[in-house]
Amino acid sequence: MENQKWYRRLHLTYLIILLVSGAVIASIVFNVVYGNLVQENEKASRAYTQRVADSVASSLKNIELTLAARLVGNEAVDDFFNGGSADPQLAEYKASLEISDIRNNPMIYSAYFYRYKDGKVLTGGYAAKLDDFSDKPFVLGASRSPGARWSPVRGYTEYPLIDPPERVVSIVKKRSGNEGLVVLNVKADRLLSAAGALRSDPRFRLAISDGTGQTIYSAGGSSGSKRLAELTNDYTGWRYEGGMAEVGLFEEAVLRSLMPLAIVFLSLAAIYACMAYIARRNLRPLEKIVRQFTSSHQEARTEAAGGGLRTVERAVDAMLDRVSRADRQQAENVRIKRKQFFFDLMEEEEEGLSAPDWREYAKLFGLGGERCALTIAILEIDRYVPLLRRDREALLDSKRRLGEAAARLQNGGAGVVALDWISGDRLALLLKAELASDLVVAASEHLLNELLERAERELAFTVTVGLGTVAGSLAEAAMSFREALSALQYKMTAGNNRMIVYREIRDMETGIDSRYFKWLEDLIHHFRIPVTEWKSDFAKIFDHLEDRVLKNEEMQLLLNYFTHRFAREMEEISPEISGYWHAVTFPLMTGALRETGAVAEIRPLYEALIEELYGKYAAMLESGDGNRVVYEARKYIEEEYANPDLSLSHLSDRFGINGKYLSQLFKDEFGVKFVDFLIGLRISQSQKLLRDTELSVNEISRRVGYEHAISFGRVFKKSVGVSPGDYRKAMRPAGDIRSGAEKPV
Repeated sequence: MENQKWYRRLHLTYLIILLVSGAVIASIVFNVVYGNLVQENEKASRAYTQRVADSVASSLKNIELTLAARLVGNEAVDDFFNGGSADPQLAEYKASLEISDIRNNPMIYSAYFYRYKDGKVLTGGYAAKLDDFSDKPFVLGASRSPGARWSPVRGYTEYPLIDPPERVVSIVKKRSGNEGLVVLNVKADRLLSAAGALRSDPRFRLAISDGTGQTIYSAGGSSGSKRLAELTNDYTGWRYEGGMAEVGLFEEAVLRSLMPLAIVFLSLAAIYACMAYIARRNLRPLEKIVRQFTSSHQEARTEAAGGGLRTVERAVDAMLDRVSRADRQQAENVRIKRKQFFFDLMEEEEEGLSAPDWREYAKLFGLGGERCALTIAILEIDRYVPLLRRDREALLDSKRRLGEAAARLQNGGAGVVALDWISGDRLALLLKAELASDLVVAASEHLLNELLERAERELAFTVTVGLGTVAGSLAEAAMSFREALSALQYKMTAGNNRMIVYREIRDMETGIDSRYFKWLEDLIHHFRIPVTEWKSDFAKIFDHLEDRVLKNEEMQLLLNYFTHRFAREMEEISPEISGYWHAVTFPLMTGALRETGAVAEIRPLYEALIEELYGKYAAMLESGDGNRVVYEARKYIEEEYANPDLSLSHLSDRFGINGKYLSQLFKDEFGVKFVDFLIGLRISQSQKLLRDTELSVNEISRRVGYEHAISFGRVFKKSVGVSPGDYRKAMRPAGDIRSGAEKPV
């Protein structure tokens, strides 16, 4: 019997649902019916109010038209107003007869004429002066009115001493030629009673107000009524309010709802009966399950409440919880295995993984046992360290979005099979293409270029991609992985935010040219003199570095040598310049080398730093504590270095100072001997002439201040390391190793 509780509760649940549904449906049906009644009521109210307004306006229009028709071409009326008759009394008599005829209409209370020229008023029964006329205020007001308009309801009597005032509504017609007025008074009560007679239903309420807002008619009462229609008649200016009393609408709505509600409840009863039958028939297997659970679980027997379904619920919940934990564990295992795959690629030795290991990975990635076209790509975040310091949250968010975008890469037969972050700034991708092997790289490049563009457009960083060659199977992917890593070793040369394809870059690698070190010594020498030729030396060095295809380690070695050679030279200059070098220039250079990562980006920074250092060094030399004569002498030397007679004796005569003292001042101010400074200028100019002209060595020696070519050659070789002729040969374009190398794209 205990096992039947769940079944009874199930039926009780069905019954409650059906009863609630029935109540909701009944409420909806009643509200719809009641709403329809209200709408019908509103519609009838609007129609009735409009009909009353039209009826009143029509009656008044007919009266106005009748009056106008009687006045047009009426000789009696014309004689009264223009005074053209020989007998005025006869004219007034005939005019009063016309007024009497006008009053034959039962709606008309009275009419009278007012003549301007003598202020006389003529009614149907007497004539009087305006001052003696009881309706004088109205006449005066009508005289100032611009045209014919129906007046508000007012009180008026033609015989004040005999008859009480009666409510009338008046219209005034002005005679042509400004002769006077015709005033017609209509019985307001008679007019409004005729309008009230239009009430076909006693529930209708009607209220009429004239132009002043005064209520002139009300019928139907206000108890239980609601104003549903309002309108103002343009002809009369009266405002009409009409509505039907809502008393009895609820009862009528109930009566109209009985039939549909009966159908609804009968349908619900039939539905409940069908549900009970179907539940009894189809839930028998569940009843057996309940009995099995309650009989097999001791916990179910000891519970005071809950029944069999509670036992089933707990068992199902436990089962679902185990399934959920298993799914989470499975997903975690897959993630770890994918990560382990790339770790195995990094750690794989020559013998590689075993065949079962590769088969397990192939099954994990859905590759099966067949051979397929695979390739490895490694995405490296550009300027990772500065971005990590500047905005860690933005970096982490962009890394997440990059991983999501890479996972969705798919185009035709190519797509990403697996990916993992193998380091903080590197994301490895395993790409598969169902294409011929010669098309795999092109398809992979297309996908990766899309990812590069998206990263530049949407993320906080750009990426550089290293792409390995095609592998025929998963077991061969380790070689593609190593090639992708090797491609990234050329990032300093190739630059950031691009793709470096290993099979293209490997054939372009070039060695280090020894001229690099010679150009660096020239730069140091020209900086120290100082002369601006250091800029051309700097350009030669970095043009050379950008043209060479070198690995990152080699490029960093050359740039480190550049920085430390400069540092050694700065130790021999004044403490002021040396201090600035150590405090500003050197840290920025080493930081750029560590964080920038591309020669094309390092070059402008190095050039700006050396330019700033050179400016401070030159300014120190020109504004130091030495005698101004020293600077004038130096300027003179720079201009006259080609003079073979230039010497300390010549300068002594030129500037009137002892030669030995001048030499000492020169050494103290510029840190270089006069002779070395002069030789440096002459050798620098001779190098330029040897490179850029076809002049003979003898001619060049004379142009730089040497009378004998032998002396020039000896000094040149001592300074440069080679003879002038050998230097010229080495500087020819044909001897430039760069001509055989191509800059990677």
